[in-house]
Amino acid sequence: MTKIHLLSEELINQIAAGEVVERPASVVKELVENSIDSGATRIEIEVKEGGRKLIRVLDNGCGMSRDDVQLAFSRHATSKISRLEDLHQISSLGFRGEALPSIASVAKVELLSKTAPDSVGTLIRIETGQVKQVKDHPVNPGTTINVSDLFYSTPARRKFLKSQMTETRHIIDLVTNFALAFPEISFRLSIDSREVLKLESADRKQRMAELFGGDVIKKLVELRETGIVGISGFIGKPELSKSSRTDIRFFVNQRSINNRTLLHALTSAYGDMLTKGRFPLAVIFLEVPAHLVDVNVHPQKLEVRFQDERAVHDLLYRAVKKALDREFVGAVRKSVDAIPAYSISQTSSTLKEPPLEYQAGPDSQETVLAKLFSTPVTEKAFPPQLKKDVLPRESNFYQLFNTYILIQSGGELLIIDQHAAHERVLYEEILHSISYQNKASSQKILFPETIDLTPQEFSEFQNNSELLEKLGFEIQSLGGKTVLLSAIPVLARNQTANFLKEVLDESIHQSEAGKDRSKTIASALACRAAVKAGDTLSVTEMQSLLKSLLALDTPQVCPHGRPTLIRIPLSELERRFGRS
Repeated sequence: MTKIHLLSEELINQIAAGEVVERPASVVKELVENSIDSGATRIEIEVKEGGRKLIRVLDNGCGMSRDDVQLAFSRHATSKISRLEDLHQISSLGFRGEALPSIASVAKVELLSKTAPDSVGTLIRIETGQVKQVKDHPVNPGTTINVSDLFYSTPARRKFLKSQMTETRHIIDLVTNFALAFPEISFRLSIDSREVLKLESADRKQRMAELFGGDVIKKLVELRETGIVGISGFIGKPELSKSSRTDIRFFVNQRSINNRTLLHALTSAYGDMLTKGRFPLAVIFLEVPAHLVDVNVHPQKLEVRFQDERAVHDLLYRAVKKALDREFVGAVRKSVDAIPAYSISQTSSTLKEPPLEYQAGPDSQETVLAKLFSTPVTEKAFPPQLKKDVLPRESNFYQLFNTYILIQSGGELLIIDQHAAHERVLYEEILHSISYQNKASSQKILFPETIDLTPQEFSEFQNNSELLEKLGFEIQSLGGKTVLLSAIPVLARNQTANFLKEVLDESIHQSEAGKDRSKTIASALACRAAVKAGDTLSVTEMQSLLKSLLALDTPQVCPHGRPTLIRIPLSELERRFGRS
């Protein structure tokens, strides 16, 4: 008996489905790509329960005849390529001919399609890859496909899906990419019978404004380079930077892709304009001759390979650098020329606050610090018996770079990250308020502001509206993705109305499957409301911050896990200076 044998058709389809259909968003991607390739000018997407229950895509494209409808669900059946040479000249989004049969092998599929010349359309129903029904059906030209009960035939794969909210976010982000790449197409996205996106045909800048808001558009720099490789799009000014790469979007020949080479070129061009760990907003389109790029290197076509990676890298780097220089260098030079020349003797030290003396608590400073650092810096390392009134005694407080608080304490130098420390304090206050069902105090905005949210932000707002209200926000939906903000939490101090977008954005980036939503929002709110690196603090404010921090059960780390303070023993300083 031979050890090698042919796989069954059912198993072949399941394997193919595993490569193409990773999650509900993968199904949406394949179906929308087919709609775009069909010449559709209007595409509607409806999703229920994160795509598990239903994914429906409707278009007004060219449609299919009865024969084509039946062939479409055969493996490797496609209208996009017909010979080997076509693989090197691909201009369509889909071309493998695996998507529909792969989807049909793990879900219940119903497809209804009609071409303009035909008098009647065709309806086909398929379950687990088997055709159950084919019949004539009246319908307008175009195609409608319903995918229901995704992964019902493979429950092991279904259980590995993320939360409904996470899967929904992936779908919103995917459709946003399609909307950016094809502004001439009208898109409508409905999530659980709630309209999230409704975009009419527009030019690229109008589409950007609809998706990101008019305020963001004002802070964008346009890219425009022509040549063998055309580069266009928009990059954000440094003030739009974020702590994640989620707002960096690359498109090659209108195909949304991930590429480390392009990412490196973009971030390198910004250089010191962005602090470490910050990433710009960027929507960049590259038009590359088909024979110079290979789009057939990833089963889901999420990556491409350029014939000359270095050349593309350098082209993008120069385009971004030139756009940034054009936007900022002239203004910076004017500002520098306007600064009068001062001698060093005319400047004064920023470390000028006089030392303060504090009343010692029941424990000496050395005892407090011994308790604080007797165990590793973790969320559970802080002893519960620490007294609230324990403060450093006879310590000098200095602020370094308007970011770090320096304190001499006994035989050690304490360095506190003012943002991380304040973030931890606010986080604990917010969680305490939520735990005791108290509504946080609000601060009315003198002139309520209308805010255009992105699809992701609007979905996050709808999912957390009650929690946001409890935290002190007063928000009213005005229709579409526009909301009216009339109050923000008191702890937000002098934040602008854009504070809401920042909190929503931070919440999106922090969210994880199964993570407590209250903690996610509390962490996002605390991060945005806390004092920032660069904020000047008085000695009194530094004292108050340290007192509040030491009163917590877990003061050593911020909600993200970064340390709030570090200590350097005098012995270490003496060793570094060769004194020991």
